[in-house]
Amino acid sequence: MTVQTIIIDAAKCRRDGICVNICPVGIFQGALSQVPVVDAGLSAACIKCGHCAAACPGNAITVEGLAADDYQAYPARIASLQELGSLVLSRRSIREFKDEPVPLEQVKELLELMRFCPTAKNTQLLRWVLVNGKDKVREISAAVIDTFRPIEKMAPMVQAFDSGLDPVNRKAPQLLLVCGPARYDWGSLDAAIYIANFELAAKAAGFGTCWAGFTTRAASQATLVNEKIGLGSEEKVFAAVMLGQPKFAYHRVPPRKPLNLKVIAN
Repeated sequence: MTVQTIIIDAAKCRRDGICVNICPVGIFQGALSQVPVVDAGLSAACIKCGHCAAACPGNAITVEGLAADDYQAYPARIASLQELGSLVLSRRSIREFKDEPVPLEQVKELLELMRFCPTAKNTQLLRWVLVNGKDKVREISAAVIDTFRPIEKMAPMVQAFDSGLDPVNRKAPQLLLVCGPARYDWGSLDAAIYIANFELAAKAAGFGTCWAGFTTRAASQATLVNEKIGLGSEEKVFAAVMLGQPKFAYHRVPPRKPLNLKVIAN
């Protein structure tokens, strides 16, 4: 592994021990009231999460590969639990879309936020593919249907598609797929985090989404979907989500099962 250059400016260091406690790898060592020491051996395991520099009140830490100018100011205001609750409760799986797609610049704005979602060990290995336009999305749906044609239990879905419906991607004007290295063990989890956050962000922006499970399943069973979006043989689709402008509004929140919680304590 490559040793990362991590520098502590002693003149700026407040000797508060925050970096010692906050580093997930334990790279910083030292007692309170002392300038911490960087363990050269452990620095090779640095995942470049930026926690140390982000939490340092004296701005005393520099990590190779994380330019100081690329850090952003921490949000001055965090959404309240009530505001987040409203967003979660109002999110619906949209299956009826207007024909017009979400403007590309607004899609990019949403995806820019997704860059800050957590990934396993901060690997950030996944990427997005946008299928833009109703006709292009239907081509993906057709690839899914062709994958499912030999499967007897999928016959009703195949028949519905052949009759002009789209039970796969619901005639959505856009489809987003989360892709990455096929051998990446944490890809499905990272992708789920991306999609879950994307759905909330899209709702906040006034757009509608729906998990595209059939597309994801078909992509894992055959190569037709992957070929349509230009994936290489070493890549795979980990998740997909439909996107568009909702055709209908909702006025009530359907019930859910009661909380199922097991508490284990001393």
